[in-house]
Amino acid sequence: MLSVSFKCVIRHQFAIVPIYNYTKRMHIHQGQIVVNEEELNLDLTLLGGQSFRWEKLDGPDCKTTRKGVAYNAYWELTQGPKNLHYTVHGDSRGSNDANFYDKLLKRYLRLDFDLNENVNEWRKLHPHFEELSTKLKAVRVLDQEPLENILSFICSQNNNIKRISTMIERLCSRYGNRIGNFHSKDVYTFPSLESLVEHQDEMEIQLRQAKFGYRAKFIAQSVAKINEFGGTKWFENLRKLSYHEARTELVKLPGIGFKVADCICLMSLNHLESVPIDTHIFKIAQSVYMPQLKNVKAVTPKIYEEIAENFRNIYGPYAGWTQAVLFCSELQQFQTEKGVEKSPSKTNKKRKK
Repeated sequence: MLSVSFKCVIRHQFAIVPIYNYTKRMHIHQGQIVVNEEELNLDLTLLGGQSFRWEKLDGPDCKTTRKGVAYNAYWELTQGPKNLHYTVHGDSRGSNDANFYDKLLKRYLRLDFDLNENVNEWRKLHPHFEELSTKLKAVRVLDQEPLENILSFICSQNNNIKRISTMIERLCSRYGNRIGNFHSKDVYTFPSLESLVEHQDEMEIQLRQAKFGYRAKFIAQSVAKINEFGGTKWFENLRKLSYHEARTELVKLPGIGFKVADCICLMSLNHLESVPIDTHIFKIAQSVYMPQLKNVKAVTPKIYEEIAENFRNIYGPYAGWTQAVLFCSELQQFQTEKGVEKSPSKTNKKRKK
């Protein structure tokens, strides 16, 4: 059953108020997945800069829950030593399949990827990987929806995780579908391409009013291009192309350079050899993997490709996964050096794209 509630348009300087929300009848499902905590660092995976829709929720029983939205459903995840427990609010797709949401969560966290086996292999390939703690090695690369991944990482340019998360929530509340109200907060799906195209004429203006800055223009133009290229079918084709071919296609979108394209290839197109090079990875390359670059001041396109290829030569077809682990280790080191143990979602460190 689909109910429609209409709201008048109210434009504020710092917020976007939805014109309308579609609220589907949600189904609640609870389950658990067997996964050792040494194979899943939930905080660094969800809060470390891959997705921007997750938060920590500290409960009265001292258990920490991670709440967020993925695949158009609202999730609450609690981790034990051997199991991942979840409560999900989703639509009717999962009502006739008891394992539907198990499969969905396993896909999102790529739990079919044998992390222990690959970590043991990576430890042999370079001594630096041996030095990392077991907790850091348990970072998993998320399998996200391409549209959300693309627009989120357009927002990530010259930005920090907390502000990116705020921008994405504004985008979702304006153009997404309302899932429900959880912990006194309305929660929305990520907008569909159809919804974004429908509101394309006013989108840039609305996003600029919501403090998206120059990213508003890139988002509006990229939505138009994705629709022109074929939308969902274009995304499916990108998964079938080789990594370099897919990246070449992605940089045709406004505001997308090699760094953002590599993030998208890695996190939503299953090209796990893709190695995004940001300032964190550049520093690790200079200090550990390519000391000949220690006097290099900037990442030129040539240096970018040299570093990425070096990682692929060392770590092989899953070099992008090792990049994710190394990035999180650098992020955590930054926080420790500041003398404050805090969630990656709270850091003000800019992750430039």
